[in-house]
Amino acid sequence: MKEAQKQHLITYIKGIAMGAADVVPGVSGGTIALITHIYERLISAIDTISLSLVLQLFTSNRKVAWAKLDGSFLLALSLGIGTSILLVTGGVSWLLEYFPIPLWAFFFGLILSSAFVLKSSVSNWNLGSILMLILGGVIAFGIGLVAPSQGSESLIYLFFCGMLVVIAMILPGISGAFILILLGAYGTALDTVEQLKSFVIDGFIVFAVMASGGLVGLKVFAKILRWLYTTYKNMVLATMIGFLLGSLYKAWPWKEITQYYTNSSGERMPLTSVSVFPDVLNADNHVILAVCTFFLGLILLFLLERLSKSKPNE
Repeated sequence: MKEAQKQHLITYIKGIAMGAADVVPGVSGGTIALITHIYERLISAIDTISLSLVLQLFTSNRKVAWAKLDGSFLLALSLGIGTSILLVTGGVSWLLEYFPIPLWAFFFGLILSSAFVLKSSVSNWNLGSILMLILGGVIAFGIGLVAPSQGSESLIYLFFCGMLVVIAMILPGISGAFILILLGAYGTALDTVEQLKSFVIDGFIVFAVMASGGLVGLKVFAKILRWLYTTYKNMVLATMIGFLLGSLYKAWPWKEITQYYTNSSGERMPLTSVSVFPDVLNADNHVILAVCTFFLGLILLFLLERLSKSKPNE
């Protein structure tokens, strides 16, 4: 295999990992990009995208424009993300319904290991970095205490959700899926992907609206994020680690439902909950299986980071 093709394949695989992370309400795709050493390249490529460059792809200057856009990198990464989202969503929906505790334990392990992996990316732990770590943790913990919205199916609201979720996806430490849960649009997003698989026209409409919102949010935020990451890298990374640690409360597998709501289908759904310690003797708590999936989440992130170091893509 030629070296260029090999690098595209590696990028595609990293895209698959990013897509899987974006689907589950635990680790963001931005976190995966950071620990696989493609984050700076990604936000730089996104920031470079402009209408004039895109239009040049349809002219005789297409090769130069493609190179400026880092098109091969973005294409391979996007294909990987798209592949993963299409393959993972059905499985996640099924696991959330039938095995929520082991699945959340897996997310908990992913988040915890992500924080430890990112810790080594901060080159100087000074007072400012520590304060930003604490601030990030407090903000994420506070967000986790917010009651999820019942959401809305209006296209304007979904456009807004698309903007926020894509921003969260490229921001290390904040899960786009988790933001969708808070906005009450996570179920809509999963249903949309399933509708796309079945070629249902409503799915294509919702996808187009959310994707449009995502593109707007992505372009606007990428320039700000690139500047922050370049100018205040240590503080940004420390804040992201704080986000990860602060979100652990929300990802705790064992919860007691404190409030319910009735959805548009007339089903009684959980709205708010508090974290509790499990009754080890109660088989319904799946304690042993949860411990196994927790360590699986820990190991997977560390393995991904090690493999990425052995096959750098930058």
